[in-house]
Amino acid sequence: MNWVNICEKKELPDFGGVAAWFEDRAIAIFNLGERGLFALDNTDPATGVSLLSRGLICDLEGDIFVASPLHKQHYSLRDGSCIEDESLSVEVYQIKCEDGKVLVKSAYDSSGNYSLV
Repeated sequence: MNWVNICEKKELPDFGGVAAWFEDRAIAIFNLGERGLFALDNTDPATGVSLLSRGLICDLEGDIFVASPLHKQHYSLRDGSCIEDESLSVEVYQIKCEDGKVLVKSAYDSSGNYSLV
């Protein structure tokens, strides 16, 4: 599997989120300073609207969440689970910063084949 360059870290707002196109979907990327970078699907599963990058960041029950701007469901930035409805979740992506570049792990290998690993 490959790491895909999304942007320069300096382009990300501190303690906020942005939407970025990644493979075949929009993802939300959050820069939480010393707490790290987080990436998850940008689509709110409760509404189908692509807007989680605009949600409010909060610390609840010892975990970091984004609150959906529409109905305020809280999704964990670590595992994508929803506090209010365990049947809802969002996909979380591996993300890192190297040499100032924000990289997200692709599910495609170097030959373009999709991998579930």
